[in-house]
Amino acid sequence: MLDSKTLALAQDIRALLAQGLDTLARVGLDTEALKQALLDLEGPFLLVVIGEYNSGKSSLLNALLGEDFLKEGVTPTTDRINLIGYGPESKLQPQSPELVLVQLPHPLLKDLRLVDTPGTNAILQHHQVLTEQFLPRADLILFVTSADRPFTQSEADFLRLIRAWGKKVVLVINKIDLLSEAELQQVLEFVRKAADQTLGQIPPLFAVSARRARQGETAASRVPELEAHIRQVLNHEAASIKLGSPLGVLAHLADGARPALEARLKETEKQLATCHELDHLLQRHEERTRRDFSGQVALALQAIDEVRARGERWLDEKVRFSRFLELLQSSKLKQSFIDEVVKGANQEIERRVLEAMNWLARRDRELLEDALVLLREAPGLRHAEQAGPEERTIAGNLEEALRSFDAEAEAIQLRDFIQESLRGTALAEVGVMGLGLTILLVAQKIAFDILGIFATVFGAILATSILPRRKEVAKARLRERLTELKNTLEQALSETLNTEMHRTRERFNSLYRTPCARLENTRNATLANLQTLEELKKRVLELRARLN
Repeated sequence: MLDSKTLALAQDIRALLAQGLDTLARVGLDTEALKQALLDLEGPFLLVVIGEYNSGKSSLLNALLGEDFLKEGVTPTTDRINLIGYGPESKLQPQSPELVLVQLPHPLLKDLRLVDTPGTNAILQHHQVLTEQFLPRADLILFVTSADRPFTQSEADFLRLIRAWGKKVVLVINKIDLLSEAELQQVLEFVRKAADQTLGQIPPLFAVSARRARQGETAASRVPELEAHIRQVLNHEAASIKLGSPLGVLAHLADGARPALEARLKETEKQLATCHELDHLLQRHEERTRRDFSGQVALALQAIDEVRARGERWLDEKVRFSRFLELLQSSKLKQSFIDEVVKGANQEIERRVLEAMNWLARRDRELLEDALVLLREAPGLRHAEQAGPEERTIAGNLEEALRSFDAEAEAIQLRDFIQESLRGTALAEVGVMGLGLTILLVAQKIAFDILGIFATVFGAILATSILPRRKEVAKARLRERLTELKNTLEQALSETLNTEMHRTRERFNSLYRTPCARLENTRNATLANLQTLEELKKRVLELRARLN
């Protein structure tokens, strides 16, 4: 009967194992060993006998049981796992090609089950596979080595595997009848040192002769000492060992999952670096485009400044006392203003605005080209077969976007943005007449406005002080009207740039943000799983400390 403290500990261990099953399943690891360990927690104590073939495992078990229940021989005689439990009479029940249930009427088997396994170095490879598969289920391992070839390299390798599963071990040196007492002491010293180097500690060590026990030389065989130790364990340590066994399985599986998760995290981070580079590329594209577009705007607005300069020169030349008669001919004066100041400027402004739109379209194409160059230089894509699926998706999206990109259609769309921006301004007719004709119409209105300043004085006697003042007023009005035009066009270009930057950002993000979001989710999930594994290992250590 378990005490309340042990029962509470058992409940905590079961809860941790359930959490471990969930975590390891999310990681994608095979959890069968942990499921079996959880099931075995409710079963009898399992003492698993392991060793190389011809180390005398079966003969030792026969000696412990006091009868020749199991086959013995100098060749690998155990080709299946024998699960030996108590029964009123001897019975053998094959369960599968790998497992046989054996019932024996021996009192020792009322408190435990013995497991006889194939040799760890058997000629038939499946012997070792069977042994390794049953290893996680063991509560206590009886590791048998032969006195005439103790602690071989293959035995050391297998003991390291046992240590990785966190199993408790009892070392048994069999066939000591082949050695003198002095030789036996040498072998014991050798095995102690080798065990300490391999396991990090010296486990309980027994030197026996199963042959002498079967010959009736019980005391000389030293088998009773081993049996007494097994009973001592069953009477005083079975519960803690039984509870600690699945903790070792959980710790081993958690350790095994970590390298794969760390490799996945490293690969994901490498692919995410490409996503971050694309983010930076888009940011740099926006910064350069905004900076350089100011030059395109300046070129377009320069044409308006040139109109202003010509208009002021025209006023200086035309508005003089010496040309009084010409000033009276308002229709000719207006036509002169159009021909000498405005003519050609409207087409030039329109040409420069459209050039700015074409420039923006080319920058969008360059962004796609730069992104593909970046991807091809990324570590994951230098060899296509090594690229992650998300990287290949991003590359495919960019290639398709570049193939379908139509710079001319893009420029036309940008022109439409300009027209939309100019609605409700002084250039409202641009959507109907086109930018060039609308600017010409505005220029004509400016001409009427300016020439109207002189209309009230042309029929009167022009004092010397009146005409110069009216000319300065006309120049100021010209600058005012052209500044309005300039500001209107500049604002429209700025709005078009902002609209295009927003569209570019959305379109470009659509090519890679979804795959990158999946990578970020993978990264975060992997980090969370690594953290959970770390917490599981910490809880395993805490529960082991409570067990001890």
